[in-house]
Amino acid sequence: MVEENNAKPRRRNTKERIIDEAEGLASIHGIEHLKLQDVADKIGIKLPSVYAHFSGREDILAAMAARINRAFTQFYISKSGDDPIDTLRKGSLDLINFLGDNPSYFRLMLRDLSVPMGYDPVNRRFTTTHGNSIPQELKDMMGRIARCLDLAGERCQPISAEDFAASLIGSLIVMFSWKDKPPVGEEELKVIDIEPIRAQAMINVERILGL
Repeated sequence: MVEENNAKPRRRNTKERIIDEAEGLASIHGIEHLKLQDVADKIGIKLPSVYAHFSGREDILAAMAARINRAFTQFYISKSGDDPIDTLRKGSLDLINFLGDNPSYFRLMLRDLSVPMGYDPVNRRFTTTHGNSIPQELKDMMGRIARCLDLAGERCQPISAEDFAASLIGSLIVMFSWKDKPPVGEEELKVIDIEPIRAQAMINVERILGL
């Protein structure tokens, strides 16, 4: 006899919901127009309840960045016997899909990259100008890319992990920004036609690798 599984999906707590709604609103209005009152209204809570979990907007953006950093741990992972070129291709495709599915993330990255020192020490996340400020997850991803490039050897052109990632992520941010369509309604997320971006980005990966 098969026992019935009555387990219910875990309900997201208020803190997670605040981040979720902030990401959705940032996808519509952009990072600079993200307002905590709008976040509270979307969830159906009072503004002080938002401040019970976050000190302010920058704190929420830092939480969004933490989600990006956690995603970095999933890219460019290879197993024993995997072709390093295939790992670079798959990792790049996963990164493309991740940013395409989360418009607020590439907006946040673009915002941070616009200021060499970052907006403040807490949010100094994506610039490689100051090595100590780079999140460990990003450093680890760079290390995995570097190992793949080393294993590929003469099969691809000589390039550093930093240059590979910068070329890919930089082009993605530009393409996603330019292909962004305005919302049809206030509550509708901006729509990105990811298919042509995905195709062009993968062509760019081949060019970066010299394949």
